[in-house]
Amino acid sequence: MCGVNSRDSAQKCPLNLCCSYFGYCGASEVHCGNPNEMAPCQQGYGSCQTAVVPSCPGGSSASGGRKVAYYQAGNLIYRRCNRIAPSDIVPRDLTHLIFAFVFINPSTFEVEPENDPQDRALYYQFTALKTPSTQTWFSVGGYGFSDPGNSFTTWSELCADPGRRAKFIDSLMNFMTSWGFQGVDIDWEYPVESNRGGRPIDTANLNSLIQEMRAAFGTRFGISIALPSDYSYIQHFDVATLSQYIDFFNFMSYDLHGPWEVNTIGAILRAPGSVVDIGNALLPLWYANVPPSKINIGISMYGRSYTLQNRNCVELGCPYTAAGNPGTCTDSPGLLSLWEIALLRGDRNSNSKFLPDVMMEQMTYDNQYIIFDASMTVDRKLQWADSLCLGGLVYWGVDLYSSWGRFVTPPSTSSH
Repeated sequence: MCGVNSRDSAQKCPLNLCCSYFGYCGASEVHCGNPNEMAPCQQGYGSCQTAVVPSCPGGSSASGGRKVAYYQAGNLIYRRCNRIAPSDIVPRDLTHLIFAFVFINPSTFEVEPENDPQDRALYYQFTALKTPSTQTWFSVGGYGFSDPGNSFTTWSELCADPGRRAKFIDSLMNFMTSWGFQGVDIDWEYPVESNRGGRPIDTANLNSLIQEMRAAFGTRFGISIALPSDYSYIQHFDVATLSQYIDFFNFMSYDLHGPWEVNTIGAILRAPGSVVDIGNALLPLWYANVPPSKINIGISMYGRSYTLQNRNCVELGCPYTAAGNPGTCTDSPGLLSLWEIALLRGDRNSNSKFLPDVMMEQMTYDNQYIIFDASMTVDRKLQWADSLCLGGLVYWGVDLYSSWGRFVTPPSTSSH
């Protein structure tokens, strides 16, 4: 809770969100306004005005801005087919390519390959892709790095100690210099979360790490942060301070819904990357006064798939019974790469439809429902991002959008 009835009457809302009369943080008029004169927003515990959403009518900040893409090196080990090596990538329209992932040694707090020695053989291939218009970076950590195991508390322990931070930063610079990388993406998705090895002091300690990284890097190397879109996680990032020291945030605005929700909000088809949901997920950043130019919104190069309960009910809101059939190569229920979707479109009696309200595309065949981003939806999302003055797009990931083993440039307005 927040406000006068919170612990020691001292709890403010993270990211400057509004504290309602009843002691709940939020971004709506119910939290920020005065629904009635007897239940006003609590002053001094956050904002008491709804945030102003950025507006750039006719702008081109995103369409003319950054086009960032992650590359999953692990696809060469774990994918059954259509494995994409760095040498297969043609980064024609990309401004940044990010190698995912590099790990942190839990004992020394220095960076090291995730898969050694396989990854070492890929680094020079990857950094050879740099051009005057495309930089090659790497991402350290990753979505599974804070799972229970050897690295469960590594991020928190690293950031808590000045000596460990200094050692980590030195290792980053040595790694970039040795292999030719030009920047680093910090992928610590769960600071403060105790079930992911976090502690309350993580927020301030992450600030210290990023400030010290920028002081050491100067303008020689770039810095980005992978930023979760769920408020329950993003509230633990001091985004206002961090934005002063990084080049950009990679806002993970994909997988906002999926088959994993079956036991929480029900087995109903929902769009995983709806612009309505992305807009709502961005609201806390506007309360924190993050410059929109620092934000890249996420686009998945894969679709989410479902097994329909009724073949005649094929719209968002229809029920499903399970995650969709696994793909031939990705072999993961409920997920299909864009390459696999393209093959299904060509080989089966499928039906596709653009969904203008969410700016995504759906495809159905047999009892399968797939929802994903395609060329038209990416164009529409770019226009939407332009209207919000955002800085660009970030794709996950280039190895999922390919043609017969050769990477094809992610869809963009300049591609057609």
